[in-house]
Amino acid sequence: MEKMKQARAGFTMIELLVVLVILMVIGTIAVQNFSGEEDKAKVKATKASFTSLENALERFKLDVGRYPTAEEGLAALYEAPEGLEDWAGKYLTKRRSLKDAWDNDYVYTIPGPDGEPYELVSLGADKAEGGEKYDADLSSLDEK
Repeated sequence: MEKMKQARAGFTMIELLVVLVILMVIGTIAVQNFSGEEDKAKVKATKASFTSLENALERFKLDVGRYPTAEEGLAALYEAPEGLEDWAGKYLTKRRSLKDAWDNDYVYTIPGPDGEPYELVSLGADKAEGGEKYDADLSSLDEK
């Protein structure tokens, strides 16, 4: 009787393999369910950052009388361009605000298309023009 208890005291190799397979299946399902969440959050964060950049651009324009030139770029919202006496910034509290959620610099185009004063663009996850889904470009002119 005591020998039977000793023989059944541990798991068999088959039981261990079954448990490992079950854990792998659960892990695979979990990864598939959460894999797009990070990119989805980055898209939302980038779209939200357009608002703060637009506000900073408007404050810059109120003080200086114009938007930053293409040469000055968005950096003019954080550091005063040379020779600009009316600059009353910093219009952004963090230099990090000049980058999108994928750590890319925003593309600042002045003037913007279709008579818009400017356009801000994030190149998305692929860091290149065009793309689909999370690789697609995001524009401040898109519907919010």
